[in-house]
Amino acid sequence: MLSKALLNEIKKGLPGGLYYIWSEEGCFLEEVLSKFIDIVVGSAPLDFNYDLFDSSGDVAAILDAATTLPFMSPRRLVVLKDFHQFSAPVVKKLMAFFEEPSETACMLILSQKQPKKSIDARWHVYSLVLAERDVPAWLRRYATEKGVRLFDEAVECLIEFIGYDSGLLMMEVEKLALSGKKSVSKEDIILSTGVMREYTSFDLIDSLIAGERERAFRISKTMFAGNAYEAPVILGTLNWHYKQFYSLWEAGGRRPARMRQKTYSALLKYLHSFREDDFYNIFRSLHEADLGIKTSGRPEIVIETLLIRLLQKGAWS
Repeated sequence: MLSKALLNEIKKGLPGGLYYIWSEEGCFLEEVLSKFIDIVVGSAPLDFNYDLFDSSGDVAAILDAATTLPFMSPRRLVVLKDFHQFSAPVVKKLMAFFEEPSETACMLILSQKQPKKSIDARWHVYSLVLAERDVPAWLRRYATEKGVRLFDEAVECLIEFIGYDSGLLMMEVEKLALSGKKSVSKEDIILSTGVMREYTSFDLIDSLIAGERERAFRISKTMFAGNAYEAPVILGTLNWHYKQFYSLWEAGGRRPARMRQKTYSALLKYLHSFREDDFYNIFRSLHEADLGIKTSGRPEIVIETLLIRLLQKGAWS
């Protein structure tokens, strides 16, 4: 989801030498990285004109890459990924370059947090923040870029099933694009996996928060039936809704600005029975399930184990 200001900068060919782009959504940062590679490196040899560093990168290597002359290209592209994880001593060592960027390199800094006000650098800062109210319009634009036209009811249906997690919505759109359909209706969304989706992700979270064990497992089983929902999608939507629930708890029952009235009304009645420790254990369980899905050959078992733990609120070790 590129901002208008950043899109204008892209149209100009990214003339700046230092860019700081931040977003809590990793998928947006990946989209930005792809755009920068296409424009800055273009058809020039990638191996000689592109370097990617994370927080484990050596400062000397970063500065060497940023000052090395490009090969068959006007500029090199040097990327610092996950900049929010860079230590203060490392950032301090990079300040000289931030204050005087190289003319033969374009440095792209990607972060999940906005830059600290204490850092005085000559960078162009762009934030990629997507408000919930803007998700439908963004989703339609993203689908159009992928060659898919989403009708309004299809957009509403996707959000109802998946929630507002942009990464998961992008994944679903990419699946639709691969199917070859150029126009997608609500019925296409429902039938895209060959099975009627009887429940939404919110139905599952509602049953978990309410402690309705049988209903939770029935919904989970239906979601997995015929691969209607993949494990990462189920996990992602659970994570999204629990974050919303926690934001409501933190606000003392006051509806957060991004929370829909329907969601607020459904969650409010359970708020009094949750404590800080409950949320700590919930998010720990979600994190462990994420690792389990990535390393296990049985994602259904991982999700089933997660549901058991989420239903045992207050009984964690």
